[in-house]
Amino acid sequence: MTLNSGDILFNRYRIVHLVGQGGFGAVYRAWDLSLKVPVAVKENLDTSAEAQRQFEHEAQLLAPLRHPNLPRVSDHFFVPGQGQYLVMDFVEGRSLEALLAERGGPLGEAEALGWIAQVCDALEYLHTRTPPIIHRDIKPQNIIVAADGRAMLVDFGISKAYDPTLKTCLLYTSPSPRDRTRSRMPSSA
Repeated sequence: MTLNSGDILFNRYRIVHLVGQGGFGAVYRAWDLSLKVPVAVKENLDTSAEAQRQFEHEAQLLAPLRHPNLPRVSDHFFVPGQGQYLVMDFVEGRSLEALLAERGGPLGEAEALGWIAQVCDALEYLHTRTPPIIHRDIKPQNIIVAADGRAMLVDFGISKAYDPTLKTCLLYTSPSPRDRTRSRMPSSA
């Protein structure tokens, strides 16, 4: 169900506007009526039992994370017959994709390296959790440069917890400037 500006969700979140939409849902800017802060509400329209299980797993995987370059997840709920929702910090800013389009060319090296170092710090943090969390969708669209200049890694929709029992392919870990080691990753990563 597409939400409209002004809709109240779960008696707490007032929808402000649509931020983005994909095949299985959308992300909205909303206002938390209880805490009086802007939030992002991720909507998943697939209400099947399997989708609900996966979405709940994503919420539980992301909720404990605390890092300056990752949005904080604060709520998760299911509305029968409508959808399931994940609530997180709203990151005010522009995606690297939008910045590239505005400039009509590449970013300056110093500017890009600063932002990518921050993304690498976030990836290093994710990869050192127990179990490690693999983002799986790093791209300019999923890196938001906030108003304060921080690069924020967003959209964990296809992230996975690393399972060392599924060692089937060799991939690199996050490209941290301090450590460029190789490790085994599951084929589902």
